[in-house]
Amino acid sequence: MVSSQMGIENNESTSRLLMRNSLIPLLKKRFRTYGYIETCTGTFQDYDLYSTVVGTVHKRDMIKTIDPSGDVRVLRPDVTIPIAQQMASNETMPRRQFYVQDVFRVSGDKNSHKALTQAGVECFGENTHENDAEIIAMAAHILKDLQFNKFKIVISHASFFRELLNQLPITPEQSKQLQELIQSKNMAEISPFLKNLPIGEELATAVEAIPMLYGSPEQVLAKAQTISMNSTMQQAITNLKAMSSILKAYGVDDAVVFDLGMINDMNYYSGVIFQGYVTESSKPVLMGGRYNDLVEQFGKRMPAIGFGCFADRLLEALEKDGKPPQMEIPVQLIIYYDQDSVNQALSTAGALRDDGFRVVTVNNNRGTYPETSQLGNAVITTDHCLLNHQGKQTTFRTVDDLKTLLEIEMREN
Repeated sequence: MVSSQMGIENNESTSRLLMRNSLIPLLKKRFRTYGYIETCTGTFQDYDLYSTVVGTVHKRDMIKTIDPSGDVRVLRPDVTIPIAQQMASNETMPRRQFYVQDVFRVSGDKNSHKALTQAGVECFGENTHENDAEIIAMAAHILKDLQFNKFKIVISHASFFRELLNQLPITPEQSKQLQELIQSKNMAEISPFLKNLPIGEELATAVEAIPMLYGSPEQVLAKAQTISMNSTMQQAITNLKAMSSILKAYGVDDAVVFDLGMINDMNYYSGVIFQGYVTESSKPVLMGGRYNDLVEQFGKRMPAIGFGCFADRLLEALEKDGKPPQMEIPVQLIIYYDQDSVNQALSTAGALRDDGFRVVTVNNNRGTYPETSQLGNAVITTDHCLLNHQGKQTTFRTVDDLKTLLEIEMREN
């Protein structure tokens, strides 16, 4: 259990927080353009919700606590699982949902904990290659929105390799070992591993080919066709081919790469799997796939697909790519005033704030405000009212005059 003295390590600089706050609206905006509605889940969840569901966060990575009734609870380590549970129990919930919430995990050294902002989408009730393509296109559009110089979406299919794996006479431990070899494309050890198994040459050749099924959709699917051994594998090829055609219609096919050796989380995913990479990052900045069996674990059959990304990983990738999101300057206008003009200055500030402007007021006797402002400063005295910005001085008489000047400055900058 987690000691009450062990806190969540999540202190960050103000600039980092401002960048995160600039990133999140971009993600939400893109989610909404595909018809998704925001949802949220509770911070504290039942431990059993995660410990009994196949393919969820590992138990050792969960932050556990005990509630007043003695039940074991966890700080939410994942958002998809509770959303799936809600869908199983409430058919009236929207089928297209997005979220931006913190998830809580034990960090690598096991002695501290992290709160990570996770953003993602969940789509329930649709099970078509059109739906698969749409989700992947949305992921690509997000990376375009963030203006990465180069990115790629790597796509696989869980059932293709799983069908080969199911034909091998191996133990669960051997299965795990082989999957690790395939995932790392360790060709030097795959062949000796297979030679020790009582299997035919056709099956061994097919398994050995999996790590090399990487490249353009056309090339990969042509090679995959030569090792397809049953109708399930053939259906995966057909699905990927149809999906690839639709991705061309979305205009994102230039960023698409197929890799049928990407076989992570096969117990969780049931169909297409994908990950998003950018040039300067070795880790995926987003990942997702189809998990048609998830909701059924809560008592209802319902297909589902989705993807998620961590805000911090996106920010790190943006910084390496030289294009961090533009931070919002906290203050747009500083109003300086003398004592005789306090009423006019404060009423002007109030009117601007009512229209959404971010304003700070400073009495001239108190000196200058220590931080910069986006639109300069205004000086209100009994003698004059001036707006100063980028070396220009412009007079104004009324609040409406000042609003007009500020709107012009915003358009020009």
